[in-house]
Amino acid sequence: MTKTESSILGSKTPEDYIDRSLKARLKPAAKARLARLWMEATGYTKEDILRARNRHPYWKRKKMEGSAERTRKRLTAHDYSGGASVRWDQDLVAEFLALNRRGSDGRYEQKDWQLAERFGATIPSIQYMRRKLSRVKALLGVRASQGKMVEYLLRAESVLSRGKEAVEGLKKAQKAGIRRVAPGKKPARPSVAAEGKAKLARKR
Repeated sequence: MTKTESSILGSKTPEDYIDRSLKARLKPAAKARLARLWMEATGYTKEDILRARNRHPYWKRKKMEGSAERTRKRLTAHDYSGGASVRWDQDLVAEFLALNRRGSDGRYEQKDWQLAERFGATIPSIQYMRRKLSRVKALLGVRASQGKMVEYLLRAESVLSRGKEAVEGLKKAQKAGIRRVAPGKKPARPSVAAEGKAKLARKR
C-alpha cells in the first residue's frame, strides 16, 4: 500500500477523508476501493461521506459552476404560461392547496414544474404561491380551515408580510366600502358647484 493510500485510510472523520482523497492523484477505482476499506474500518457510512463531500468548499464551487445557466434553461423549459399571468381565483387556489401536499418524508409530492404545467404557469409563479402559503400557515397555524387559507392566499404577499392584523384590517375596509355603495350604483359625483369650491380652496 502506498503512502498516499495509507494517509487516506488514516483519516479520522468524513471531512478529513474527503480532504485527503481530493489531494490524492488516484484513479476512481482505487478511491472507491479505499472508501470501502475506510468505512469498514471506521464504521462511517456512504451517507456520512456524501454529506461531508457536499459541504467541502471544492465541491461547493463545482456545483456552483454554471448554476445560473442551468437555472435559466430549467425555467425556460418549464414555462407553461404562454406569456400570460395566472389569475389565481378561489377555485384555482383551492386546487393548488390540494395538490401542494408533502409526503411523509417532508418533500413535496409534486415538483414545482409539475404544478406549473398543471396551472399553465411558470416555476417562479409556483414558488411564489408556496412562499405565500408558508407565510399564511405561520399567520393562521396548522389548524386553520381551508376556506380561511384560500382567503389569505388571495392576498398579495406585501399584505401578508405586514401580519394578520393588516389582512383583517384590509378585509374590514373593503367590506365597509361595499356597504357604502349600494349594489348596481356608482358613487355620486360631487356637484359642479362643489368641485368649483374645492378647486378654489386648493388654490388658496
